[in-house]
This record gives sequence, structure tokens and C-alpha cells, in this order.
Amino acid sequence: MYLFNPEYGLGWKNHLISGVIKVFFICIVFLYFSVSTLCAQLVPNTDSLKSQLQGTQGEHRIEVLWDLSEHIQRSNIDSAITYAREALQNAQLHTRKNMRAESHRRLGRLLSMNGEHPEGLQHLLAAKRIYKQLGGPQREAATLENIGALYRRQSDYPKALEYYYNALELREKLADQKQLINTLKNIGVINERLGQKEKAIHFYKRTLSISEEYDNASETAINAVQLGNIYASLGETDQALQFMNTALEASRQLPGEHASATILLEISDLYKNAKSYQQALEANQEALSLATGMAGKSLQALAMKNIAVIYAEQGELSTANSYLMQTLDLFREIGRLEEVVKAQIQIARNYLEEEEPTQSIAVASKALDTAEEVQSFELSRQVLEVLIEAYREKREFEQALIAQEQMIAVRDSIFNQTKSRQIAEMQTRYETKKKEQEIALLQKEKKQQALLRNAFLVGLILIGIIGILVYNRQRIKINKNRTQLENKRLKEEQLEQELDFKNKQLTTHTLHLVQKNETMKELKEKINEMRHKENGNVNKSLQKLRNLVDYSFSLDEDWEQFRLYFEEVHDHFFDTLKKKYPELTPNELRLSALAKLNLSIKETATIMGITPNSVKTARYRLRKKLDIETEENLTEFMMEIEKEGKELS
Repeated sequence: MYLFNPEYGLGWKNHLISGVIKVFFICIVFLYFSVSTLCAQLVPNTDSLKSQLQGTQGEHRIEVLWDLSEHIQRSNIDSAITYAREALQNAQLHTRKNMRAESHRRLGRLLSMNGEHPEGLQHLLAAKRIYKQLGGPQREAATLENIGALYRRQSDYPKALEYYYNALELREKLADQKQLINTLKNIGVINERLGQKEKAIHFYKRTLSISEEYDNASETAINAVQLGNIYASLGETDQALQFMNTALEASRQLPGEHASATILLEISDLYKNAKSYQQALEANQEALSLATGMAGKSLQALAMKNIAVIYAEQGELSTANSYLMQTLDLFREIGRLEEVVKAQIQIARNYLEEEEPTQSIAVASKALDTAEEVQSFELSRQVLEVLIEAYREKREFEQALIAQEQMIAVRDSIFNQTKSRQIAEMQTRYETKKKEQEIALLQKEKKQQALLRNAFLVGLILIGIIGILVYNRQRIKINKNRTQLENKRLKEEQLEQELDFKNKQLTTHTLHLVQKNETMKELKEKINEMRHKENGNVNKSLQKLRNLVDYSFSLDEDWEQFRLYFEEVHDHFFDTLKKKYPELTPNELRLSALAKLNLSIKETATIMGITPNSVKTARYRLRKKLDIETEENLTEFMMEIEKEGKELS
């Protein structure tokens, strides 16, 4: 709902809403992958896996390379790609096609995550082709979803949808309801982005039904919120409220208060749009109460800002500004300077509506300095619009003209940025399309070569058959002539009959000996065959046991959204932190991400599956590695890390 309702102001509310949604989904994603995180802790560490590589060959080496690649992909994706390439090189020499297919799939997925879409597509298509030949629908469906994700990252939604639908067809044939959840949800998201909201609702409802059937509270909350938002965008407030309340009920089963507080903000906004301001304030006050009890201040600030929106819509601009002023300190405290600018912009606009241009100019000037500090052209443009209007109201036209010139320069910068991004996206799409065409051409050439090769082989076989027939005919003819000559010779040489008879006796005796030896040989082969069969049964049992171990190692995957939601929201965070502090372990990187989200010790302990005291110990060790003082706020430190990553990018 927050994503579709730009009615108040000139965009600041949309930014508030975007922030709220991001906080909610980050919280849900963390809870959704908590089990995966706990399982990941059971996987051998990087050093252990590297030591296993020493002296390993064949399938075992490939599997260790897979584990290494999976283990470090969140902290060092370049190294993960290197290990995946080595795994593929080893698999190319291996006779088992499924090893090659899985190596292609893993490498293609990592390349896509790293933005190397054309090469990633090449490997994913190779994996799909092999899995289709092998008849492995489970892995083929996973590969199709990986290809869909690749096109989704390029915003090529029709192409992404095509592959997700193909994956859905396979998933439905397998009749595994739990595996359907992500596929259905992805199809719903893409349909929504394409503006096909009725289709999106259909798939969201299917996902919600499965989530409720398996009592999956986190997925239930996610899908109910998605349905609430889409119904809100269609203006169906009652339906939207129904699903938001379903999400709220599910969120109360989750650890922490983040999800519940965020959903209450969504519910408040639904009431506000329906002009039910009292109910909107009540929902917001409950959200504020939950947020105030949390360690972090983000939701508290967002709740107060949302209250300001409600008062502003009722014309109580002074009260709205009072709440907005309080949010400024909170946003500064947690290092969210962009939110500081947005709040200042709305304060300045409220002053303009109250016909107080001097105060509006004072606040907007500070906002402009902060916008330049965070290097946001869009925020600078919004501030300059307020300044121009305020200067005109004060009849300070020279200052208004200066601000107008500044805004033109900012708009040019925004235009250049947009064009550069569009050109980059077009180039990537072109390269991906070109690679797809090259792959299709190679496949066509391979088919033609296969047809020629098969035709040549058929010709050779026919020639061979004809040759054998001619040879046999000649041999029969020769044998017939030879028999006639022999009979004639026997008739003519009566004196040699006795000798022939003795020769026949000798031959018969020899044949008996040969037959006896052949019987002994056959008996020996039967014994060896029985021994071989016994060993085969043992090997088969061992192979089944080994396949079971292979399946347990494959449970750790999707951890994938964490780096994608997470980095969709917090771009380059892990890369910057790992580059600055390369000695950090994967668990410390996870702890840093949790600290970045302002989670309390209790909530962190619940997510990581350890005790609060262990969290305190882990944070203490993390502080020592990061070389920060005890009294320094760990969350603020992580905010600075994220800021450095944005500046470097």
C-alpha cells in the first residue's frame, strides 16, 4: 500500500513508505532464513574445507569446491566464482553428467548475482539442457528459477516470467507444495511489476494458502502484506485491511516486534487513506509503543513521521512539524541522513502552507546542505523547489533565480545519471541476447553435425552388412566345394581310412579335454561373477548411503536473498566490510548485518540460535576486531560502513 499511494506532498511520503517496507521485509527475510543460518553453522568452516582439497580428486574434490563456493559467496563472491569455475573444470573431465550440470548451474547463478549476466546465462542454459536430458525435474526447475532471477535482475520481466512459468509447471508435476512457495511468489511479484495485478493476486493467494497450510508464520506474513498492498493499490480498502490483519496475527508468532510494528504502520496508512484518522492514529500509536521498546530507533522515527503525515492531512501543520522535528534527532542518531533531508523538506513545505517563508527558507537551506552531503541529486532537486517557492513568496527574485539555476544543473545531473544507467542496462541486455543467440546457433550446428555423423555411421553399417553377406556367401560356396573335394579324396584314398579313423579318435579325445577345460573355465567365471555381484550390492548400498550424505550437504542454498534483499536494501555492505576487515568470519559478518538492522541482543540470539550471553561475547569480540570502543554504538558504526560503500561505488 505504501508503494502505491503518492497523494501527500511531493514524494517524501513515498520515501517514508519505501523505508518502512524495507525494514519489514528485512525483518521477515532474517526470520525466514533463520533455520538456514543455523544449518549453515554446521557446515565446515573455510579453513577446514580448504584443507580437505589437499589430495582430493574426482567427485569428492568437486563437492568440496561446491561447499567452499557456497560457504564464501556472501563474503567474497569473486573467490566463490573462482572455486565454482574449478569445480566445473574438474566436472568436465568426469563421466557423470549430473556433476557437470550442477557445476554449470552453481557457476551461472554466482555470475548472475555478480552482474555477469551473459556468461551466467550460458552456464545456466547448459545446466538446463543436461538436466532435461537426464530427466531430473527437481534440479531442472531450480535451474529455470535461476534463469528467471537472472532476467529479473535485468528488469526483463516478460522473459523472467517465461522461465518462472516453466519452473512452476515442473514443480506442480512433482506435487511438492513447500517447493512451490518461492516459485509462486516470484511469479506474483513479476506480474505485479508488469501491472497485471489480478494475476499477481491469484499467485499471492496460492502462496498464502500453502504458507497457512504448513503453519509458516513468516511466509504467511509476507504474502498477506503483499496482498494487502495490492488490494490497497486497487482502492479496495476492506480487502486490504483483512489481509493486513492476517499478516499482523502471523507476525505476533515471530520473534521480536519489528514485523508487528511495521504492519501496524501499514494498517494505519490504510485507515488514513480512508479518512479514518482516529483509527489511523491508534494503529500508529501502537506501532510507536512497540518501536519505543526496541533497541533501534528506526521504526520509532518512522512511526512518528507517519503520525506527522496524519496530522498534516488534517491541516494541523504545527503539530505535524512538532513530530517531524522529533524525527530529525532520531534519524541523525541512527545515521540516516537521507531521512533527515526528507523530514526537513516536509517541515519547510508545512511552513510555506502556514505562510512563513522565512522559516521555510531556514529549514530548506539546512536540508540542501545535508542533501549535498549525502550526494543525492533527487533530494537536492526537491529542496531547491521549496527554496524557489519560498523566495518567490518573499519576493526575493534574485535568490529565487539562483536557486532555479541550481535546480537546472541538478536536473541535468539526474538526467545524465538516468541515461548512463539506461545505456548500461541496454548494453547488458544486448550482450545477454547476443549470447543467447550464439548458444542457439551452436546448438543448431551441433544438431546438424549430429545428423551428418549419424548418417555417416548408418552408411558405414550398411556397407558393413553388405560386406558380411557377400563374405558369408563366398565362404559357404568355398566350403561346399571343399566338402566335395574331400569326399572325392576319401573315396579315392581308401588306404588312408584307418589313419583318418585314428585321427578322429584323437580329435574326439582332444575335444573332450577342451570341453572339460571350458567347463572349468566357465565355472571359474561363474564364481567370479557371484563375487562381483556381492561386491556390487555392497557398493550399491554404499552408494545409496553416499547419495544421502550428498543430499544433506545440499540443504544450505537461497541463504541467497540474504545477500540480494539484504544488498537490495544495503548495497555493497558486505563487500565494504570484508574489504576493510578481511579477517572477519562468516558468523561475524552475519552478526554485523544483524547489528546494522538495530536488532536487540535477545532478537539476535533468537535468529542465530544462540544464547544472549553468547551474543554479548560475539559482539565484544567483533568490537575488538573492528577496533571500536565499548561506548561507541555498533549500529552507527555499521551505518558508516554502509556509507563508505556507497561513496566508493
